[in-house]
Amino acid sequence: MNRTVSQYREWIGLSAAVLFACTTYADPAPIVLKAKTLHVGDGRIIDGGMVLIESGRIVRVAPDLAVPQDATLIGAPAGSITPGLIDANAHLDPTGDAIIDTRDARQVVADLFESHKDHDHRPGVDCCGSSCPLSIQHVDGEKCRVCGFPDAAPALAVGTRFSFSGVETSSEVIPHTRVLDSIDLRSPDFERLLRNGVTTVFVSPDPAAVISSQGAIVRTGGPMKDRVVKEADAVMAAMGTDPSWRGWSNRRPWRDNVSFYARRPTTRMGVAWVFRKAFYDTKQFHNGLPVAGADAPCEAAMKVLGPVLAGEIPLRIQARTQPDILTGIRLAQEFDLRFTLIEGTEAYRCLEELKASQTPIVYGPIYETPPGPRAGSAEVDEARLNTLRSLLDAGVRTALTAQELRDEDGLSRQAMYARRYGVPMEEVTRCVTSTPAQILGLGDQIGAIESGKRADLVVWDGEPFDGASRPVVVMIGGEIVLDQRNGKGI
Repeated sequence: MNRTVSQYREWIGLSAAVLFACTTYADPAPIVLKAKTLHVGDGRIIDGGMVLIESGRIVRVAPDLAVPQDATLIGAPAGSITPGLIDANAHLDPTGDAIIDTRDARQVVADLFESHKDHDHRPGVDCCGSSCPLSIQHVDGEKCRVCGFPDAAPALAVGTRFSFSGVETSSEVIPHTRVLDSIDLRSPDFERLLRNGVTTVFVSPDPAAVISSQGAIVRTGGPMKDRVVKEADAVMAAMGTDPSWRGWSNRRPWRDNVSFYARRPTTRMGVAWVFRKAFYDTKQFHNGLPVAGADAPCEAAMKVLGPVLAGEIPLRIQARTQPDILTGIRLAQEFDLRFTLIEGTEAYRCLEELKASQTPIVYGPIYETPPGPRAGSAEVDEARLNTLRSLLDAGVRTALTAQELRDEDGLSRQAMYARRYGVPMEEVTRCVTSTPAQILGLGDQIGAIESGKRADLVVWDGEPFDGASRPVVVMIGGEIVLDQRNGKGI
């Protein structure tokens, strides 16, 4: 009798375990999305498009599909569907602290002036020395990059932290560091990206070093264990003035005050020299030869630059002006490097060189008044609103980025600006979906609404990139991560 009871209990326990396993790990029910228009991401637009999603993947795309009996139907009769937007050069708050908006930034500036009210902050006046955050940026004839002096309007985009640099500034060559180590995946900034329809981002280090950190590719939502796509991806380098003036504790000399905080280089010649020496030293190192010079990269840095030289780790170069863009192309050719151009404010002046060198570009943001860390820089004085149109017309592979901008100037609005300045809808969609996916090496997984690809999708309540429409459903891997439908109906 006891044996029978024991066997019965074992059977009950086994049955319960099997039932629990089946209910826990069973595939979710299929989902069908239906909208007035479907923007595939490769230039095609399907009227009355439907998408069948199973197990996180796109199974079928067609104008008319039979809806499985157990499927969840999400319809947008007057809306549209696009792939999840991809920002291939996003800048996030590196500390994970609360993101401040422009009003808060103005208060920070006001507080700074109040704490230094007894000091002279006119341009050209030394104030209280190099330790003063208000004096180090005040130069005769230049707009202050901290406060916008003389009008005291902070040169910050909404959502940008009030600081200069989030990368290591102890050296000008730091590719062995990773931006992932400074990312808070629970930051509210990711929710703001989701609300803009952005599902994947390349998190870029800021250009405070000549050769900066390795960026990371992450998803903006979904299960935490699946958020990081690539822990360490492309290495970021910079031409121009950013390596000279960005960075807080390690900075260029202030007039005749040269301290142990003073950093090099301080000119464009110096920036190019540091870049060239780093790669020549790396060649020496990997050939087993000694590397000399006080400014030689550390061994850890050269171990990363070796795969960059071999084409195993992608390289990015931020450059805004025509001379800096051409310097980047020339240096890349010197070392037989392929790279992606970042920002490219004056890329319209280098169309032939970009096309001849087959250099792709992550262009943007589009603006009338320079926002964020580029405000006050002479490198953006010759920006044009139709540069994206010129790049596409010239056959340059181009993705669009919002960088640090969010909400009213975020990636979907950047696409709207591009449409306003002459880029057709199908090309705009490609610039924020399939093209950045290809640049990130993820073109076989995301960036287009095609069978077999991850179901990273956005349902809009109108036409995408329209001032009156917004994302109402955002999916990552077939999971709804943002639902802004009214009463679950559009």
